[in-house]
Amino acid sequence: MRHARAGTRLLAPDLDDARKLDGAGRRQAARLPGHLADFSLERVVSSPLVRCVDTVAPLARALGLEVEIREELEPSATKRDALRLLRELSPSSLACTHREVFETLFDGEIECERSALWIVERQGARVTPVAYLPAPAPRRRRARSALASR
Repeated sequence: MRHARAGTRLLAPDLDDARKLDGAGRRQAARLPGHLADFSLERVVSSPLVRCVDTVAPLARALGLEVEIREELEPSATKRDALRLLRELSPSSLACTHREVFETLFDGEIECERSALWIVERQGARVTPVAYLPAPAPRRRRARSALASR
């Protein structure tokens, strides 16, 4: 899966690595447990970047799991390292990563919106995307009524 919304990319790599989820991203992350309720997940792995960890943390908590941090899911991960990790994971695992990793893994042939996921199938050494699950729609915050603000 790709991490939830985290605002605009920052030009300085160190600053961008620390970018957190924005309000819509936090709402998307909060909806993941319900959105993925039909899946029997036994393992949640994530890029170490805060926006990925914060995306899957509510899901892991709801499942009683720890988020496992894996450098193979960082934006700068090599195709070889990311594929090795995906081949290692059981079919009941969820991996949270970045757009760059999707582009690297699938040679730019597929896209993944923020907080959406691709179900992949392993065939020998190959990992093939077979089904796309769109992102959960973030619930909008309710506007304060005029009476409540008085």
